[in-house]
Amino acid sequence: MKLPKIIVAILLCALQVTGLTAHADTAQLKPFTSGSYRQLLNEYTDKPLVLMIWSVNCTSCRNKMPIMSELHQRMPGVNLIMLATDDVSASEQVHSILTEHKLKQTDNWIFADANAQRLRHEIDPKWYGEVPRTYFIDKNHQRIGISGSIPDEKIEALIKTILN
Repeated sequence: MKLPKIIVAILLCALQVTGLTAHADTAQLKPFTSGSYRQLLNEYTDKPLVLMIWSVNCTSCRNKMPIMSELHQRMPGVNLIMLATDDVSASEQVHSILTEHKLKQTDNWIFADANAQRLRHEIDPKWYGEVPRTYFIDKNHQRIGISGSIPDEKIEALIKTILN
């Protein structure tokens, strides 16, 4: 009689460990709501950062992810924040893309407010939602915002600029 209870307990433990392992392999997404941009700047006080705003439906965004991942690995002083403009209902797809491009260890966010226009305006009143949108922000939080695909060399040069 005790043997089946032990087997059940072992199976339950195995399922929990499997669930934890699977969870550890995916990117952690933070909900980006009103006030989150200010929170990000406060979290990175006196630190340079790159904020890449992207969407699961943006081919150009996904094409730039390998270089962002490579630069993040090669330049450890780079604080890379990935912000998906997709609704939280796309979280699974966002997780998959970030994992595929080895960006699951970056600071990952997803729009989680019904008013996406307000979120965009909080980030930059001059940004109207086009992606990719990348901000290169120095330690004093002076920033350069660029919409569209950026040549790899220019990305690296802008990162070096904000690191100095």
